[in-house]
Amino acid sequence: MLFALRLELELPYAASLKDKRQTIRSIKERLRHKNVSVVECDHQDLWQRATIEVALAAVSPAAAEQRREELRRILLGYEELSILDWREEFLKL
Repeated sequence: MLFALRLELELPYAASLKDKRQTIRSIKERLRHKNVSVVECDHQDLWQRATIEVALAAVSPAAAEQRREELRRILLGYEELSILDWREEFLKL
């Protein structure tokens, strides 16, 4: 089972691209410790917007759901960002 997640983020406290990149780098590193793939895929030139995509593989729907909840808790813990859009998709292989 595969799980894909696309997030539209607002970074209201970013005053420069450097601030934005620091926050996105922190998110990517933290999520990669959970054994998922993460990429910033849109809005690279905007200070206060970002789009990231996350993908993970799981052996069962229950395992995918558990990992999704873990990712959700991590992402909601970031005070320096707002999640504008959360799109997810489960794919069976």
